[in-house]
Amino acid sequence: MSLLTLRRLAVLATGALVAVSVAAGTAHAATPLATPGTPVATSITTTSVRFSWAPSPGPVSAYTVQTIDVVGSPWRDLASTSATAYTHANLVPDSVYEYRVIATPAAGSGYTASDPTPLLWVRTAPLPDSVPPTKPGPPSVFPVSTISATLTFGFSTDNNRVDAYWAQRLVNGVWTDWATNNITTVYLRGLTPNTSYTVAVVAVDANGNRSPRSDPLTFTTRAAQPAPTCRAQLLAFGQQYQASITIENMTVATIVENWTVTFTFPAGQTIGYSFNATTTRNGTIGTSTPAWYLARVGPGGTASFGFMATRPAGSPLPSEFSLNSSAGTFTCTIG
Repeated sequence: MSLLTLRRLAVLATGALVAVSVAAGTAHAATPLATPGTPVATSITTTSVRFSWAPSPGPVSAYTVQTIDVVGSPWRDLASTSATAYTHANLVPDSVYEYRVIATPAAGSGYTASDPTPLLWVRTAPLPDSVPPTKPGPPSVFPVSTISATLTFGFSTDNNRVDAYWAQRLVNGVWTDWATNNITTVYLRGLTPNTSYTVAVVAVDANGNRSPRSDPLTFTTRAAQPAPTCRAQLLAFGQQYQASITIENMTVATIVENWTVTFTFPAGQTIGYSFNATTTRNGTIGTSTPAWYLARVGPGGTASFGFMATRPAGSPLPSEFSLNSSAGTFTCTIG
C-alpha cells in the first residue's frame, strides 16, 4: 500500500496557516480482516485431528485456533499459529471436537481481527472393536401416506455406542440399505401409492459393526385419491368440547394451498385454546386459517389443527365444516 502524503492546511487559533502532513494508505481502525476459509479436516486418528484453512488475504500476523472440546462449554483459545494448518493431539478416541479460526492482524496495519470461520465438527476415530450392537426392536410404521412412511423401532445397545440405524428394504430376496438416521425413527420417502414394502432395521456402531437384522415388517402405502379430503372430529365433555380437523392430500399431483376451513359456529361459544391455526368469527361462521408451516399441503401430505372451546348449556356443536382452497371446495366429514 503506497504512503503518498496529502498536504492540508490547518488554521491555528492564532489565525496562522501551517502545512499538515497526513499519511494515507492504511485501513481504518474499524476494518476487520477478511474471514479465513472454513477449516477442513485432513487427517483424523483416535487421538488427533489435523485441519487446514485458506488464508485471509489481509496483513495477518497469526491465526488463533479456538475449540470446544467439552460439549456445552464455550469456545476457548487453543493455539496461535502463522501457518494455515494445525494438529490437535492427545485427544480422546471417539469424541466430538469443534474448531474455528480467527485471523489476527499485523501490528500497525489499521485492521482488527476477522470474524470467526464457520465451525469444523469432528469426531475422532474409535478404538478397534469387533463387537456388534444388539438386534433392534420390532419395527412399526405410522403414519403411512401414498408416498411416505415413518418407521419406528426399539433401540439397540452396544459396548461402545450405536452410531446409526439403517432401514433396509427386501427387493427380489435381497436386503438393501435404504434410509438411515441416528435415532430410532427413520423416514421413508419417494414411495409408490398402493404398493407393499418389506422392511427391517440394522444398527451400526462407530466401527461399522452391524447388528443382527430386526424382525421384518410388511406394509402397504395408501392408494391415490382423486381429491383432497377433510375430516372433523368433535369430542364433547360437559359444556366444553375439542375440535380436531385433518386435511389429507392423497392425490398424485394436486397441491392444496391458500386454504381455510369454515364451519357453523353457534353464538355464545368461545375458543380458549387453539393449535396450528387461527380461528375467527363472523356472526355464526367460523374461519380457521392455518399456521404458515401448514399453508401448503403437497401430494401425500397432511395437515392437522384444532381448538378447545366452551359453549352455553344446550348449545349445539359446530357443524358444516368445509375446506376451501386453491384446489377447490370440499365438504368435511364429521366423526
